[in-house]
Amino acid sequence: RMYEMFLGPIEQSKPWDTKGIDGINKFIKRFWSLYIDRDDNWILTEEKATNEELKILHKTIKKVTEDIANLSFNTAISAMMVFVNEAKKMNIHKSEILIPMIKLIAPFAPFISEELWHKAGKEGSVHHQKFPEYDESYLKESTVSYPISVNGKKRGIEEFSKDLSKEELEKKALELKYVKKWTEGKNVMKVIVVPGRMINIVVK
Repeated sequence: RMYEMFLGPIEQSKPWDTKGIDGINKFIKRFWSLYIDRDDNWILTEEKATNEELKILHKTIKKVTEDIANLSFNTAISAMMVFVNEAKKMNIHKSEILIPMIKLIAPFAPFISEELWHKAGKEGSVHHQKFPEYDESYLKESTVSYPISVNGKKRGIEEFSKDLSKEELEKKALELKYVKKWTEGKNVMKVIVVPGRMINIVVK
């Protein structure tokens, strides 16, 4: 079922390749391993999720919800694959994050999701639950990536809070180790800050 949905746009004809089924099988196993360890133990915790973890969850819910509405099932599955990769990287095993994911994957993997739902101690069928809804507040970017240049030549990229003033951005840029390396023994003539875009330090 999931393999057929992952093949590509629903309106296009797609070649059948059993190797693709292996890829989906590996994804399902990785998804399962977020909940169950190799000794078949339930490993979810009730630890509170961080904002970063919630951001990943709600970004995935938004993408999958929109893709289902557009019948773009292949990209919805891709979004869940990205989620699993991020969850593995961040070692996420929190109920607050992973229980909604059971409901999110249910239309694509009905049997696995039903089994995980009951292993989580939930009542009824996962397919009778309300589909997860995303919270826009977790989708807003709190930081901005700034290319840092000295005399017009890029020396690095830094993440700064989007709420910082020009003066605060200027100060933080000048405090960077690699910036000090390129400005040492020179006079800083000016610091050009374009909010949300770039920072350029002019030295002579």
